[in-house]
Amino acid sequence: MKQLIKRLEWFGVAVSNSYAQVFFSDHKGFGVALLIVTFIDLYVGLSGFLAVSTALLTAKVLGFEESLIRKGFYGFNALLVGVGLGIYFEPGIILFLLVFLAGILAVLLSVAFEGVFGKYGLPFLSLPFVLIFWMLRLAAKQFEALGLSERGVYFLNELYTLGGKNLIVFYEWVQNLAIPDSLRSYFLSLGAIFFQQTILAGMVAALGLLVYSRIAFTLSLIGFYIAYLFYGVLGIPFSEVAFSYIGFNYILTAIAIGGFFIIPNRSSYLQLSLVIPLVVLMTVSLQQILDSFYLPVHAFPFNLATLLVLYALKFRVDNRVGLSTIFWQQNAPEKNLYTFRNFMRRFGKNSPIPIYLPFFGEWAVTQGHQGEYTHKGDWKHAWDFEIKDEEGRTFKNEGDYPSDYYCFDKNILAPAKGVVEKVVNDVEDNVVGTRNLEENWGNTVIIKHGEFLYSKLSHLKKGSISVKPGQEVEKGQVIGKCGNSGNSPYPHLHFQIQASPYIGSATLDYPISDVWMRYGGKEELQSTSNPPKDAVVSSLTPNPEVKKAFSFVVGETIRFETFDGEEEWEVKRDYFLNKYLYCEKTKSKAFFKTDELMLHFTHFEGKRKSLLYLFFLSAYKVSFGFTPGLKLRDTFPIHQIFHPKRIFIQDFIAPFYEYLRADYELGYPLAQRGFSNSPISLKGSIRKSSFGKTLEVSQFEFVIDAGGIRSFAFERGKQTVKALCKSE
Repeated sequence: MKQLIKRLEWFGVAVSNSYAQVFFSDHKGFGVALLIVTFIDLYVGLSGFLAVSTALLTAKVLGFEESLIRKGFYGFNALLVGVGLGIYFEPGIILFLLVFLAGILAVLLSVAFEGVFGKYGLPFLSLPFVLIFWMLRLAAKQFEALGLSERGVYFLNELYTLGGKNLIVFYEWVQNLAIPDSLRSYFLSLGAIFFQQTILAGMVAALGLLVYSRIAFTLSLIGFYIAYLFYGVLGIPFSEVAFSYIGFNYILTAIAIGGFFIIPNRSSYLQLSLVIPLVVLMTVSLQQILDSFYLPVHAFPFNLATLLVLYALKFRVDNRVGLSTIFWQQNAPEKNLYTFRNFMRRFGKNSPIPIYLPFFGEWAVTQGHQGEYTHKGDWKHAWDFEIKDEEGRTFKNEGDYPSDYYCFDKNILAPAKGVVEKVVNDVEDNVVGTRNLEENWGNTVIIKHGEFLYSKLSHLKKGSISVKPGQEVEKGQVIGKCGNSGNSPYPHLHFQIQASPYIGSATLDYPISDVWMRYGGKEELQSTSNPPKDAVVSSLTPNPEVKKAFSFVVGETIRFETFDGEEEWEVKRDYFLNKYLYCEKTKSKAFFKTDELMLHFTHFEGKRKSLLYLFFLSAYKVSFGFTPGLKLRDTFPIHQIFHPKRIFIQDFIAPFYEYLRADYELGYPLAQRGFSNSPISLKGSIRKSSFGKTLEVSQFEFVIDAGGIRSFAFERGKQTVKALCKSE
């Protein structure tokens, strides 16, 4: 029996998610609540459930990606068709046959739209539902055996059958509540998403929406009332029933582009004041057209407006209005917002291909972005690097010769893996103090690292470049030596990132990864950085023991033993190539990414009482290389560390202000071990605060030796966990 339940577990999850996906959610409780709402009318509920079940089983049999099936992506359109048919037609064999076929068709259309819109990074929304429902409404005119439903006339009788007299009394009490007409229409509009024309259905949906997402709930009200007021401005006759049948278009549009597909913030909220009136105009005009075919407008305006906005945003050349589309959909506006803000704090701009410093040792930035001399206009995002001594001088002796300069003739490295595009290697090095303006960039190497991503290293020494066009290079490979060619009065390295392979191309504002920087009296390791003038920068050399301990390889198994038992984690990669640690025992996942020097954990799913969660918190940011006494600092997305009850109020105002914060710090040993065989101890803390006041501090420690992680300890309040790593 247990085996059967386990095998069918996916079905229950997929069903609840199919209902919740109507509101872009994967909240199981919300999905169950919406399922119950559909059963206010028994046959509507049965039709919806049959359609969802058919769609999910069809997707399963056809072998589609199980994670997408479980999330309800192939079920929610079928659900809408099912409840729509259930409310319009009399129950019977013909109706349920149509519902069954519609469920299959919904899957096929969803996959087709996914293929078409997916190429442009767009969702297919509920377009399959709209098209199928229109098709069946038109075809139904020829179905003599299929009669229109008259159950609304006997609605109270059906309620009596479901719950007796008490249910009827409760229903009539809710229907007759003394609430403003506009709020009544809001609830009716929510219920109408599932073809339920009752305030009770809308109230249940509104409560579920509030529990699922405070931002989505707020946006639903904003979207509805903007449309409500705009109807009045236009002088369009208002009918409660007619409006509620289309009012959900404004609710869904507001949620979609106010906080689900676009990161919720001031700009996303303000744009609704323009977009929602446009949806009203679309709705009114489309109604006039569709009425001639006896077709309802349903959710078509919402689909059309949302797709138009999202598609238009893809053609922007900058984001001056602050409308940022999501890059990791977590099915909740709050989670999308907290993750996005945390990502921007941690990594700055999205740089999927890391670019590193192109030299060994410590160099100083002698001209940075928006420089005083040459880094202006199209070439403002560039750096000049030189080597300085302890006194801040860049040369020895009198500095009369290029060889007097510390950086002259030093090795210059490929900043990342790529293919050499352009090489200039025959420009004479200048006499100190003179410039060659005719051959401005001097000896230069341009390397392609990806589409529209090139690095350019200029003013190199004549004859020193050791690579040729078309040659593949690896990160850290020597490509030439620092020189004094071109527009360079003193030896230095000019380094820039650009979008095209030509010498003289405009620069890109693209950060350098894993930079150890000393600037303004502070020393820190930055994951991504645009080093300013006078900063001293270098790349740390990875410690082999630390790198071995935290470089998780796909397929590797890690086992920890505690007083409470044992946890085993497997390193896996998902459908989207994201790497994560997976604990079968607790069904938990800790997602991470690594590069040459750093481990970053990015996301956690599962039980917070698991050891894996504590490990996720403690190893949130780890550098494989370090200097004595190095301290790493970072911040957590608050939804990953605070209890949901703590962030309930924060969620409402999160698009405008965050008063909760969770800070991470990891400390390295004060002294190098030399040739000692003693283990390395990494100690750190996690501080949670509200309005700057400390709420809680947790401590943790890793002990590492040549074999990897030896032990891990975590202490929070009265909770103390010690875990020993068991080698395979």
